[in-house]
Amino acid sequence: MQQLPMLGAAYYPEAWPDEQIPKDIEKMKLAGIHAVRIGEFAWHKMEPKNGEFHFEWLHEVIGKLQEAGIAVILGTPSATPPIWLEELDPEMRLLDDMGLRHDHGGRRHCCSNNPTYRRFSVRIAEKMAQEFGKHPNVIGWQIDNEIAAFDFGCFCPHCIEKFKDHLRRRYGTIQELNQQWNLNLFSQAYDSFDQIPQPKPHTWHSPHLKFEWATFHADSHVEFLKLQADVLHQYTSTPVGTDMMPVFNQDYEKTNAFLDVVQYNHYDDEASLKREIFWFDYMRGLKDRPFWVTETATCWNGSTSTPSNFRREGFCKGNSWLPITLGAEANFYWLWRQHWAGHELMHGAVLYASGRPMHIFHEVQELAKEYEKCADFLKNTKITTDAALMVSSTNDYLMKQQEVVWEEGSHAWETAYTKRLYRFYEPITDAGLRCDVIPPSKDLSKYKLLFTPFMLTMEDGDLQKRIETWVRDGGIWVAGPMTDIRNRIGAHYIDSETGILEQLTNATMVYQVPDTYDCIPCAWTDGSPLATDTWLQLFDAPQNARVLAKVTGGYSALEGKTLIFETSLGKGKIITLGVLPKGAELTQFISQILKENGVSAFAITGKIAAARRIGDDFRGISATEYGGATGTLKLNGRYYDHVSGQHFEKEVQFAPYQTVILQEVTNV
Repeated sequence: MQQLPMLGAAYYPEAWPDEQIPKDIEKMKLAGIHAVRIGEFAWHKMEPKNGEFHFEWLHEVIGKLQEAGIAVILGTPSATPPIWLEELDPEMRLLDDMGLRHDHGGRRHCCSNNPTYRRFSVRIAEKMAQEFGKHPNVIGWQIDNEIAAFDFGCFCPHCIEKFKDHLRRRYGTIQELNQQWNLNLFSQAYDSFDQIPQPKPHTWHSPHLKFEWATFHADSHVEFLKLQADVLHQYTSTPVGTDMMPVFNQDYEKTNAFLDVVQYNHYDDEASLKREIFWFDYMRGLKDRPFWVTETATCWNGSTSTPSNFRREGFCKGNSWLPITLGAEANFYWLWRQHWAGHELMHGAVLYASGRPMHIFHEVQELAKEYEKCADFLKNTKITTDAALMVSSTNDYLMKQQEVVWEEGSHAWETAYTKRLYRFYEPITDAGLRCDVIPPSKDLSKYKLLFTPFMLTMEDGDLQKRIETWVRDGGIWVAGPMTDIRNRIGAHYIDSETGILEQLTNATMVYQVPDTYDCIPCAWTDGSPLATDTWLQLFDAPQNARVLAKVTGGYSALEGKTLIFETSLGKGKIITLGVLPKGAELTQFISQILKENGVSAFAITGKIAAARRIGDDFRGISATEYGGATGTLKLNGRYYDHVSGQHFEKEVQFAPYQTVILQEVTNV
């Protein structure tokens, strides 16, 4: 059975002389590597000419790795089609909004809707599956590489026609589309679907057009991946996934619906590692099995510029332990050995191009040993929590069309939605609460507490009805801010300010106002000031509501209106947040909610991500310090730490980036 958790790296044997490969494998054994990812960029070496397949080199590499006890995750190479294929049909290259074709030389530069590209991508996937689907050393498959609907998408004739079909399926008639999009405004109404343009950056397009265009492209990638997944599933019973980056450009829920394992790539430095708490909790909730981190950096990121993000000693181990702490069963580095020429020469790795170990090599070795010591406990326990936070790609798409946040130091993928989610989720973690981050389709019955911040629309299948039923049965719904204020395509409701929230709380949302510069003073009901973040929703709360915060001035019509309140519904309750309290105030507010409603949390100081783990034979806690500082975790009982071999009771004191894997000791 394969070592779990797995420690691995991406390896590109096609780029190295044959005689070099055994030397690399020996160093992998020295490092403690359990598995490697190979193949996802090697289409030309597998099929140098149309229909001429060469897998003997790949068999030899996989065989050598098997002899060394190193397993393989095999990638389909559709992200990097060979030049002969692009010459066969040059129109498979993506056509941008300026009418320019992408050129050969990068990756993911082809159109997922092009029939030729689809056909040949499926063919190479099937040939690989026939060769390696039953190979005992191939323990998993990765389809393509970091596929996502970035930028404005492809504007080729295939995409244009399929987009029109997408709209026809969505709306049925052009009259219905005109009505839902309010196209009498600006005299935009269309007489047929054929007249609808594709959104381009130089035109002030309808946000609903841009929303549908983004949805369509993401769905096109889903179709493209599913074609390959269906073929692979015919030939293999090992897990099939696709590696994805921490963005909502691609709908994670749809994309992983037909796959077996969630595969996730991330690259963080010391300042941004806190974001990954959110994403790891999300990846854990997408499938009923542990996820895989298929790419992360050992030290620094870099492509063609000098890296500036050096990480301190211990960060590599902390970064590699954090996903395992929060529910992963694999951590793979990109990459094993720096490329000796070509793209991304500046990126960190385990080895330099010369084959010499990088400065973090000892951390990789130590980590491999620690994984092995903790394997039995981790393999036989699962993370449990009775709290969840709901997110969706749909809400990201909607907010992208209506609000964009670019802040100094932010990453290109940090949209208004993700930036706001981070500002909500970090205080949750600071309160010691471990949440599942879940998509709208997730069953709510296992949860006692649900947060829905910035869920502009709740019109996702039967979500509105399911949430109402769940609350009436005893659930605690913390709704807001910005919850339920748009319909499915991001339009305002015209007979109410919300879809269901006002109806279920018997409250009236009387005003919504921006307050970026803190012009509107607010206070908790005990009179202490409330620091608020950006956007305020003000209510006339019902008489039986428990009012928690109000506006205290700033504008006469706003003064005295309710910002935060609690109402009962059946056996449960709804806590409506009309605003996001800032930082520590939100942490304190969430702590109070947990205490009042019997939801368990950890007593921590500092930046400690902790999770409860339960199995048939074991109970315990996994925890990692992720802030690069010291911290503490209070304990109730006696625990054995599989990492250090020490026993702890009452408290664990963390060093920077330290991890503990604690098993409860019951035979004291």
